[in-house]
Amino acid sequence: MVQLADYLKRPVTVQGKEVILVPDLVGPVPISEQHQYVESAPATNTCPAIHVRESDIEEMRERYPDHPVYGMWNVFILSGLVTFKRTLQVVPVTADDGYYIHCDLGRAEYSGIYEAGFFAADAGFSLEEAQEVEGDLDQLVLPDKEAKLASELQFERHMALRQAWSYLALTVVIVIAVAFSTDFVLGHFYDRENQKIKSKTAMLEDLQSGLAKLQTTRLTEVPNNEQAIEQLAALWAVYPNLETESSQSFSNRVISLQVKGVSQDPAERFSWLDTKYDPNGIWTLQFKTKGS
Repeated sequence: MVQLADYLKRPVTVQGKEVILVPDLVGPVPISEQHQYVESAPATNTCPAIHVRESDIEEMRERYPDHPVYGMWNVFILSGLVTFKRTLQVVPVTADDGYYIHCDLGRAEYSGIYEAGFFAADAGFSLEEAQEVEGDLDQLVLPDKEAKLASELQFERHMALRQAWSYLALTVVIVIAVAFSTDFVLGHFYDRENQKIKSKTAMLEDLQSGLAKLQTTRLTEVPNNEQAIEQLAALWAVYPNLETESSQSFSNRVISLQVKGVSQDPAERFSWLDTKYDPNGIWTLQFKTKGS
């Protein structure tokens, strides 16, 4: 009968992929050996971090350079072969030697090796109470990432950090570009609207000046400019960007105005208008006052 330990440190096919399984360590690494191990799987709510000895990774890469390396317990736990309900579970290598994992309160605690049936971590452990971890290759599931050396993990973290900074720099550039574009558009809009306000203010001042002049001038006849005012109001309603050519009043025989950006001849809309088109896109509008 093939045991799981027989799959260690030699090429095996898992999920259609040729890989190498090596012993790993669940839980804390002894302080004196921490420089020899590298993390292969982070801690979860059911299992502490898992580590692999770097020398095992290097050895397997030298022997099988084209085969990715994975930690044994990392694969067995992910594959569901380890049950967290049993306190002691083992992967025998011989009748009295092998690997074990200790679980408590529904989660893995730590792993290690036993020799001659003796568990150095706890003298109370007994092989008679241990449950053997069993499974076939077709039951195994590979982790997302293979085991890597500390230098490789450091390089990946460095590249991830560089990429993060690159994304941040790109985001800053985009934000600045959008800010400048928005400022330019708003500035252009402000200038255009400000020009409209100035034009209409000038027109209003001209009308107010004419009204003030009428109030201080003795008239033999009370003028009636209702028609001209209605015509002016009608034009202003249709063409809000209407502009005056110069100072004008209702005492003039003709009121002359200008409008830009209009494709249709305004005379087609208002029959009482005389219009003239400038190639620069400006329509000159004229209509007679009552005084004419």
